[in-house]
Amino acid sequence: MNGIDKIISKINDDSAARCAFIIDKAQKECDEIIAKAKADGEKLEAQLLENAEKESASVIAMAKSGASQISRQNLLAARVDLISDTLAKLLERMKSLPEEEYFSALIKLACENAMKGKCIAKLSSEDNNRIPKGFGNKLADALREKGTECVLSAEPADISSGILLVYGDIEVNCSFDAVIEEKSDYLKAEISEILFQAVT
Repeated sequence: MNGIDKIISKINDDSAARCAFIIDKAQKECDEIIAKAKADGEKLEAQLLENAEKESASVIAMAKSGASQISRQNLLAARVDLISDTLAKLLERMKSLPEEEYFSALIKLACENAMKGKCIAKLSSEDNNRIPKGFGNKLADALREKGTECVLSAEPADISSGILLVYGDIEVNCSFDAVIEEKSDYLKAEISEILFQAVT
């Protein structure tokens, strides 16, 4: 091998060594980039998974809260309906009392709400048609003890049941509807406690 051949061989050997070094370095850098990308990907995946779990938990919590709210609203609506139905049945029961009990209840109601002075008592048109004998006198006697001078009118009052006491321009509405309406808050509380004490 002459001198030129040796030089060319040396250049080739150096080039091959340099290329191998560059390729090796590039491969290491590539491996590092891949490893970093993989680590970053795992971190990102973990972060995404964590975010997804948090969002899922939030959605589930909101759904449960919404369902609970709807459940409470439905329960409240059911309670209101049940109480209203009970009050309506109570009113019907009062209206359908046997005649003697019914008119005795009217006298008691009038006595509980009477004011001193002169008044005219009026009944519903339906009750006017079934007034028992002597009711007017019994009513007057009972109210007299309360300091009220009362006369039973033949003119019906615009009520469906109960009794209306008229003191000039003042009317004391003792209809069963008015009594239940006046005491509705108390009655609702009592009925609610009876109906739902097992639930609460």
